[in-house]
Amino acid sequence: MGIKNAASKTIAYAKRNGAKAAFFAAFERISDKLRDRYRFLPLSEEVLSEQRQEYKALVKDGNCVRFSIVVPLYNTPEKYLQEMIESVISQTYGDWELVLADASMNSSDMALEYAGKDPRIKYYHLGTNEGISINTNRGLEKASGDYVGLLDHDDLLTPDALYEVSKVIRKSMKTNKLARYSDCPIRLIYSDEDKYDDTRGVYYEPHIKPSFNMDYLMSNNYICHFTVMRADVIKRLKLRDKYDGAQDYDLFLRACGEAALSMPAASGQIAHISKVLYHWRCHRGSTAANPASKTYAYEAGKRALSDFCARNKIAAEAESLRHLGFYRLNYTGDFFESRKDVGCIGGKLLDKKGRICGGIYKKDGTVVYDRLPEGFSGGPQHRAVLQQNCAAVDVRCISVSSQFIPVYEEITGTKYSDSFFGKGENDSYFKTMTDEAIMEMNLKFCEEIRKKGLRVLWDPKVIKRV
Repeated sequence: MGIKNAASKTIAYAKRNGAKAAFFAAFERISDKLRDRYRFLPLSEEVLSEQRQEYKALVKDGNCVRFSIVVPLYNTPEKYLQEMIESVISQTYGDWELVLADASMNSSDMALEYAGKDPRIKYYHLGTNEGISINTNRGLEKASGDYVGLLDHDDLLTPDALYEVSKVIRKSMKTNKLARYSDCPIRLIYSDEDKYDDTRGVYYEPHIKPSFNMDYLMSNNYICHFTVMRADVIKRLKLRDKYDGAQDYDLFLRACGEAALSMPAASGQIAHISKVLYHWRCHRGSTAANPASKTYAYEAGKRALSDFCARNKIAAEAESLRHLGFYRLNYTGDFFESRKDVGCIGGKLLDKKGRICGGIYKKDGTVVYDRLPEGFSGGPQHRAVLQQNCAAVDVRCISVSSQFIPVYEEITGTKYSDSFFGKGENDSYFKTMTDEAIMEMNLKFCEEIRKKGLRVLWDPKVIKRV
């Protein structure tokens, strides 16, 4: 990002959110730049060759899952079109088809030439531009694969993208002793990604994503790229044009919510590949380079989230945060009536200096975002200010579903009092205990909730000072 662009973004941010917030945002960006030593390291030719040999063995055994990569085209510059197509052709896993749905006024000679040389490339000139969602749906209608991957017309896949996705699917098939890919329980697979500066030829800002986290998804579209869905799921749900700009977010919410809100933690249905398999091209005017260039997309995202809540009978109002594309749900009514998939919800603990000292923990008791000042959001993904599922929250700032109150009282040794939605009456009791004893309670209680397949939710907006 150039100095001029950075300055204009900071000024715009200050106008929206105030000087103090702009200071913290700018300081975080500087800190991130100083810490960022990311370098994308392509796989060696030796590794890629091994993957190609493995694919040939799968073909010989007749054990290949077929992928359809659907790409909506619209006035795509030839350079970007060529690089995108070549990134698919370069896949070490070869059982794929590339479905190009072109809504440009004129057909693409380049795309037609590629389709003429490789029968796996299917080019369809739509003739009319009906918007990103409908154009993509037109491509979905032509897709014949077991799984469908979504790729933007100016982005790139790494050569091992489909190989890595196929590994996840094949493992699930073997574990569940299935023969047909249409029966595979995995409905959605996503990977890590980074950004690609096409003017300098460098990769930067890797988005290293967590395992599936429903409430984090309801805070922002962290899934994004590279996403592959089982064909029957994506063809049934389709993209909805009234959410153009956030059509992917709307789709992911619906696809994940069907599983996550109706069965224990969506076990085995949503998978994350912790490797960068997708390069999001950053060029002038792109959302990647300049998020403010498509503010309508973030409004569409908020509407999609509101619709998702209404459809799932979640009594909550979606609120846009000061960071573009990030949201929070403000719950109304009975929280646990709305969120039957959640066993408890906890808040953020701050020390006397206003730094995070607890409230959200990993399974080993590590404090997540430890010592971050209250005003810091936690980096480019702003996770420190977002609602999210976690391993454990703190018994000193917690609200518990009625079914777990007896468990809470047995583990803590005191009568339950709601210290998240209410004032709580156990402060003096917990002050007599060591930090180690409280941590043991936190982990033990929340583990009991997770054993039942329910979620533990952390909401950083509710603060308790200790």
